[in-house]
Amino acid sequence: MKTRYTETMNTMIEFFTILFIDYEVPEYGAAPMASIVYATEDHCQQAMDRGLADPIYDHLTGLYSNDIMMFCYVTDTVSTYIRPRARPMENS
Repeated sequence: MKTRYTETMNTMIEFFTILFIDYEVPEYGAAPMASIVYATEDHCQQAMDRGLADPIYDHLTGLYSNDIMMFCYVTDTVSTYIRPRARPMENS
């Protein structure tokens, strides 16, 4: 997972992640790509794990053969900065 932790800012950073369905349409010599943007890599992976894109994937496979793949691509564009919550100090 591409979550970065920067010690100087004491912050975790999440990145926009794109779910791509890459396929070929041989009749037209084209290689279109369907995509859905998620705010985090976890959200994209959850969509794949739950099979949310399977119906369109299966439909495209039936139309244009098995030359198809689906994957999550983590971008370099920051979606969220997560600052840890302050913890109460222990009484000694």
